[in-house]
Formats: sequence, C-alpha cells, structure tokens
Amino acid sequence: MMSESTTRQLLVRSGGRCALCYGELLTSAFTKQPVYLGERAHIVGRSTSTGSPRGEHELPIDLRDDPENLLLLCRSCHREIDTPPNIDTFTVERLQKAKERHENRISQILSVPPGRDTTVLRMQGTIGNSNVALDRSVAASAVLAQGRCARFPLSYDATGIEIDLRRVPSPDIGSREYYDACRESIDRVFDRQVAPAVEDGTLRHVSVFALARWPSLVYLGARLGDKLDADIYQRHRASESWSWLDRPTEQQFSVEPVTEGTPDGDVVLVLSMSAAVHTHEAPKALKNCRLYRITPTDCAPHPDVVDSPAALKSAERALRDVFADIEQHSKTARRLHVLGAAPLSVFVALGRVANREIHPKLILYDRVNDQYRPVMEVN
Repeated sequence: MMSESTTRQLLVRSGGRCALCYGELLTSAFTKQPVYLGERAHIVGRSTSTGSPRGEHELPIDLRDDPENLLLLCRSCHREIDTPPNIDTFTVERLQKAKERHENRISQILSVPPGRDTTVLRMQGTIGNSNVALDRSVAASAVLAQGRCARFPLSYDATGIEIDLRRVPSPDIGSREYYDACRESIDRVFDRQVAPAVEDGTLRHVSVFALARWPSLVYLGARLGDKLDADIYQRHRASESWSWLDRPTEQQFSVEPVTEGTPDGDVVLVLSMSAAVHTHEAPKALKNCRLYRITPTDCAPHPDVVDSPAALKSAERALRDVFADIEQHSKTARRLHVLGAAPLSVFVALGRVANREIHPKLILYDRVNDQYRPVMEVN
C-alpha cells in the first residue's frame, strides 16, 4: 500500500494540479469547498498481470509504488490513460515525459519570486503573403525562461492581450489603407483593455510577442510608450524559438551619420541590421536630407543579429543616439523617414524610444515591389 508520504510528494511536485489536463484537484468545481480530487496513477502498472495497464514493463515490482512511477491525475484523466483502447497511445515513455514536463513546470513557476509576474501581449499579423500565429504556451515558456511568470488576464477566455491583424480586411497588404486598418485594430485593444488596466494598476509589466509587418510594430511600440515596464521578445530564425539566449558578450550597433543635409530639413534613418540596406536605396526625394544608418559593429547584417536582451538594449541605445544627434544638429526637423531591415523587436523598441513631444514625426516606409513607399505616420 502506498504511504501518505508518497501522496504528499505527488501533491507538492504537481502543484495540486492534474499532470495531464492541469485541472485543480483541491477544490470542488461546484461547491468551491476544499475537496481532494486527485488520484495516484501508475505509469507502469502495479502488477504484471494482463489487466494491469503497461504492467508488462521491465520496471521491478518493488519500485512501482515509488513517486517516480506515479502521476497525480484527476479521475477523468486517470480513466483515459488506463482504458484498454488508449493503452497504445498512453505509453510508458509518453507518460514519463508528461510527468517530467508538468513537474518541472511547477518547480519553475514556484521558483519565480513574488512580483515577477507579467501580462503577455501577443500581436499576430501577416508577413509576406502568409498569416503567422503565436501560441500562448510558447510565450509562457519564453517568459518563464527569463525568470517571470506569464499571466493571461484582461480577456474572458484567458488568452491575455491579443491583437489579431490577420483579420484586417485589405486588398493590398502594404498599402496605406492596410496600415490604417492595422492602426485601428491596435488602438481598439489599447483603448479598451490596456489603458484602463494601466490606469487602475492591474497592468504593471507586459511581455510583448509580435509577428507582423514592421510599420505596425513601430506603432505598437509607440502605443506602449516607455513608461510601462515591458520586455520585448524576438523570434530567432536559427532556433525557431522565442526564448532569449544567454550570451556572455552582447552584439553592439553603431550609428553612422552618412550625409549632413540641411539643418532645418527632414531626417532619414536607414536600418541595416537584419539585412544589408544601402543608403542609395532611399527614395530620391530624400537625397538632400540628413541621413543616419545603424549597422552591427562587428559582423555583417543577418536575421538573428539581435539574439539576447543585451543585444536589444544595444540596439535601443543606438536608436537613442540617433534621436540625441537629431536634437543637436537638426533641432527643427519635423519628420524622420525610417526604412530598412531590422529584427522585429527593434521596430517595437523604435516606437517606444520615439517621444512625440520632442522628437520628429516618424514616416515609415514599407518595401513593396522592390520600392520603398511611405505607408504610416507615427506621431
């Protein structure tokens, strides 16, 4: 007979939750009274008889009641894994992995100190001609790796703050009309969900995951501003992961003033970070403007050039250096034209760094049919 100590170990390791469906096992769903609903389920059956699920496994009989061979499950999941038609699906290996994954997650969550929770904001849109999506479990894992606990409040279905640009109706993605519709979608979520939550103190820290065409990312960053504490995440092409890497040294970026322009004229910013962008690619109408270019310091531009929080901070410093230089040499400039290629996190950071009270209005250029066209203004 299994000891009470074994049950306590399972409860603690599993956090009082079913290891498969994550259902709460310590409170009645109907009366809300404290009721223990958990069941100890064997991964390898308790005996070698034909009626014992997965009992033919080589695990010694005297180890089959140990906590390492037990899952804490709700009654429904317990029946699911042990019913004969499901035995071939719920194999020993699959249940061991489920146990490890669930108990490790509980351990990680409980290791996050109080005050380290964060609200997840996901923005999903269209890149190229394809709709892109980001599952909330991916976001939660990336946040946990950074020592925070993901929360998904502010929505009836616990999906958190979600901006879906995939539904934006537009016959011409990349047109001004398309970006106007994207702006309206972003404004709607911020006005209805984000701004009231910030005002009443519900929202204190946000983790941003965004996949969309870059002008919309800049506008998202502008709506966030730099007063709300936020972490911005980046999808890395090499690993296909959203988790930041722990790099011992950070990628540096340098700002190069390419042309002087006139003191009272417009200013141009070329981002040559994730791909090489040459200054002569800027529209001819901008050729007499003061022009800046941001590039990686010690390597050629490439898609994963921002692969750590430190690298993103370095990119933010370069953006701030541009605005500081504009204040010094082009104080009366009213418009900053932005074009080029950069990791998506950098575009969100650009929107946050720009201060509408003191900095020029941003004119954002999308590349359509191998030409840069102004598509959005961010003030």
